[in-house]
Amino acid sequence: MRFAPYVSIFPAPMDRIALITGATGFVGGHLAGHLAAQGWKLRALVRPTSDTARLRALGAELRTGDLDAVDAIAAAADGADTVFHLAGATTAPSEAAFRRANAEGTRNVVAGVLRAGNRPRRLVYASSFAACGPAVDGRPRRVEETPAPITAYGRSKLAGETEARAATGEGVEVVVLRVPAVYGPGDRASFLPLFKLVKRRLAPLPAGPERRAQLIYVADLARAFARAAGVAPGTYAVAAPRAHPFAELLGEIAAAVGTHPLRVPIPPALFRAAGTVAGRWGDLLGGAGVFNREKAEEVLAEAWECDLSGSEALLPPDEAMPLGRGTAETARWYRTQGWL
Repeated sequence: MRFAPYVSIFPAPMDRIALITGATGFVGGHLAGHLAAQGWKLRALVRPTSDTARLRALGAELRTGDLDAVDAIAAAADGADTVFHLAGATTAPSEAAFRRANAEGTRNVVAGVLRAGNRPRRLVYASSFAACGPAVDGRPRRVEETPAPITAYGRSKLAGETEARAATGEGVEVVVLRVPAVYGPGDRASFLPLFKLVKRRLAPLPAGPERRAQLIYVADLARAFARAAGVAPGTYAVAAPRAHPFAELLGEIAAAVGTHPLRVPIPPALFRAAGTVAGRWGDLLGGAGVFNREKAEEVLAEAWECDLSGSEALLPPDEAMPLGRGTAETARWYRTQGWL
């Protein structure tokens, strides 16, 4: 979806307050650091048990609460220029749990924003490529076409988009960013297991037709979220411009960790079965694991690719981190943590 140029008439960043939900997370932490460097004043909605050392070092004002605490959200949003809603669940034991975190949680954020005495000008919602669904017949998904999510996570993020857009009718500008898989320093859940496997000289790859996906480096995504405070309201897909075949991704990770792994083609039926077993183990252990049947279905999709038309103001194509450099930086950070 293309939008007319948008000229902000609002104060420069040094005069603006950002409220971030999910600021102690992987992407939220990078966004907080970027906004602080740009001169924004930071607020963060945090749980009492969250590690807030980095936010304190950035000078953030901490407000205790979670996505069920509408009054706390309203108090934290009061006087903020932009609310960046990044908190949510990427793994959950059930569809109902996903909806509570990603749809109902977003509904509560909107309620808090609207209840604030000095209402924020803008709400920026972190959605996902999973909300629109994978590419169809080799064609990237367009923002304006009917979404077709294939997982409970995707359906919950799509429902969250609907909840976020409800604020538009109340005079709040809403920007929805659909985001692909994110990698980079700070990631522990999504790509670290894959880096570890490749370091052990194993490169699992679904058998059959070539599959590909767009990705985004976390620092690029942080800049895109910050720029979302000034673009035209609407829905955007943001990612590095080229979709990478899975074999290429594995090759870049292998180069980054210095190994020559054995390529292990896994039949789709076996891949699904492994996801089912892993998901059941997660249930037995009392939590959702990183890999389950739905994650298997996502990996087996033909392509995760969106049309990026209109998103150039968020991430110009020539600014996007090349995959080789990004995986090298990620591996370097993992080594500093002692994880590789």
